[in-house]
Amino acid sequence: MSQDGWCPLCLRGICAAPVDPAAPHLRLNVSCLFFLGNSGLPLQPLSLRRPSENMMRNICIFVSLPLVLPLVDGQRFNLTVVDFMHIKEEKTWEEAQAFCRENHTDLVTIRNEKENQVFDGLWGWIGLYRDSETSPWKWSGGQGTENYSNWADNEPDEVETELCVLMFTPVKWHDFSCQETEYFICYDDKLVLVKEKKTWEEALEHCRSLSGEHTTSVPGEHIYDLATLITADDHDYARERAQQANTDEVWTGLRFLGDEWFWMGGEPVLYQDIPNCLAFRCGVLEKNSNNFFGIRDCSERKNFFCYKKPKNL
Repeated sequence: MSQDGWCPLCLRGICAAPVDPAAPHLRLNVSCLFFLGNSGLPLQPLSLRRPSENMMRNICIFVSLPLVLPLVDGQRFNLTVVDFMHIKEEKTWEEAQAFCRENHTDLVTIRNEKENQVFDGLWGWIGLYRDSETSPWKWSGGQGTENYSNWADNEPDEVETELCVLMFTPVKWHDFSCQETEYFICYDDKLVLVKEKKTWEEALEHCRSLSGEHTTSVPGEHIYDLATLITADDHDYARERAQQANTDEVWTGLRFLGDEWFWMGGEPVLYQDIPNCLAFRCGVLEKNSNNFFGIRDCSERKNFFCYKKPKNL
């Protein structure tokens, strides 16, 4: 660790060379986080300033572990770009929808069995409903149920007054009267797909401006950044969202800086096989590929993903 005054002692962290001599104005949002013994409890985040000289100095980057949710068929469900909230207030379905939209993103949409199992043991409204007894079921966010559903036996039972869906143990769906008052599940979608064609640096500035701050503000103060996609589930979720983009690839926060690849939000890069190709220094998500990443010339113009950063970064 550097002892020159700009990088404090880290008990846990990664040291790397963050600054690209070819783009010295770029800055990472980084912090060094002290820990109490081996408990893993953070005591105090400490913002770092970017050194103006000696571009290859080491800085400390806190390693943020993704949210680990219950095991499903032997696989862990790791989704860091969405948060789920079980609200223990009894409301009608429409009241619950209004609450979620005002305070979060919406009533939860469940896309597959892995996501469904996250809610094992919970009881509450989900975002599924229909307008009438002859209408198709749809999610509050507008999606249909063609790809996944998890109805209980003999459900939906086609009672004309049961137009909303309640989930209860064992994570099965039941159509129910929308006027009943129940707990409910909201979600916060941290990803923002911007359908404007920008260079990578223009996209970075756009995302950070969503915070009401300019890109030259103190690292760590930005609420939004170009998106970090850490886990396979993050990539699956983002790729589904990227189908709405009007470019085949969308920029992410992956960037080659110095001799290393970094996420611009400060999170560590876990990929093992990214080539250090100096002609291509910026990362993309390819919406029609299963690859975790692609790398492109930063001057190309593409749609891009912003994301709301975790509060500890």
